Amino acid sequence: MRRRCAAPGAATIPGTAVTPRRRSADEITAALSRPVPPVPDQGDLVEHWHECGLLDDDQVDALGGEQP
Repeated sequence: MRRRCAAPGAATIPGTAVTPRRRSADEITAALSRPVPPVPDQGDLVEHWHECGLLDDDQVDALGGEQP
């Protein structure tokens, strides 16, 4: 493994002169596709947008939201 110093002005690991390694496309895809648990007392945006009149019933169905 070769150690490299970061170029001037480049993002580095705090307290070092080492640039963080680049993540692979598979690592990025895995991070983006993991489930995110809901926050307690968080409202449903689709429902909110529907109540505000920004979405009609067909758009709510397309987004998978529940209609009252």
